[in-house]
Amino acid sequence: MNDWERIVAASQEGIYESNYLKANSPDGRRGLWIKHNLLRPRSGLAKAEIWAIAFELGRLPRVVKREVPWEALALDAHQIDFRAGSVSLTPNRAQGSVGEARWDLALTGGLPPLHHLGHPWMYTGRFPKKKLLTPAPNLRFQGEFHWGAERWEVERWIGLRGHNWGTEHAWTYAYGNCSAWDDGSARTFDGFSAKIRLGGRPTPWLSGLVGWGPEVRRNRLRHALARCEVMLDRWSLRSGPVRLEMTADPATYVGLRYAHPDGRESYCYNTKFASVSYEVDGQRYTSRQGELEVLLPEPAAGIPLHPTADWDAGGGDYASTP
Repeated sequence: MNDWERIVAASQEGIYESNYLKANSPDGRRGLWIKHNLLRPRSGLAKAEIWAIAFELGRLPRVVKREVPWEALALDAHQIDFRAGSVSLTPNRAQGSVGEARWDLALTGGLPPLHHLGHPWMYTGRFPKKKLLTPAPNLRFQGEFHWGAERWEVERWIGLRGHNWGTEHAWTYAYGNCSAWDDGSARTFDGFSAKIRLGGRPTPWLSGLVGWGPEVRRNRLRHALARCEVMLDRWSLRSGPVRLEMTADPATYVGLRYAHPDGRESYCYNTKFASVSYEVDGQRYTSRQGELEVLLPEPAAGIPLHPTADWDAGGGDYASTP
């Protein structure tokens, strides 16, 4: 299944794709989210969407976005090598400049990949329509990030490189992960609960969770109907020996507009400061640096969406207001 360490949209139409980075500072006060998204519909204009989001406790997330036409991209269909003008991503390095944001980050270490879908045919077949994996969990970040004149020294930040693609986003989902723990251990999990639409109607919640330290593989079809609860500010999951609860203050969320290949829009709400209680075989681990993301078919009240509805990519990079 590691055949998916490549830019899928370089050789496939009718899909979206995201290769993204997320990291938290050692003191837990800052977080980064850098997204290298591709939108390649079967008809209409294909493009890249480059996002950089800076999270900091006590202030609203700051967002920049750039759209790059398909003909200006250099994409490798055989490996992770993404280039869009000043922005580039390989498994070992991320560099870029969008609006006020600039970054130069070395990516090292990490644990083995996490495959959220437990059957190889699920990555090659038409079902599910969304494919996801985490090629590099517990990744170490080293370098610098700038927002205008403000410089963040990125030293021993921990996070991941993630990868997902598909013909459409799920109808709604909760997704969570954590790599930075109160006890300082090298441990990680990635999990989700999602509803998809079959025959025009949403399914029950379908869930999966995988992790290292200890090893957890609750990602087979027989695990999909695990007990879960999904709200904007809370996700809980009970699957075999795993008990997971993630909670977050909506004031720490960023809201993003997500485009489907067919032109529809969904609404993503993400924080890097979720509280985590993760129990495996009776052993409980905690953190305040979890990533919790919820996707909704309609906007949530009270959380600004980026870009704003009046933004025109032809006018230059998008930047959130201070």
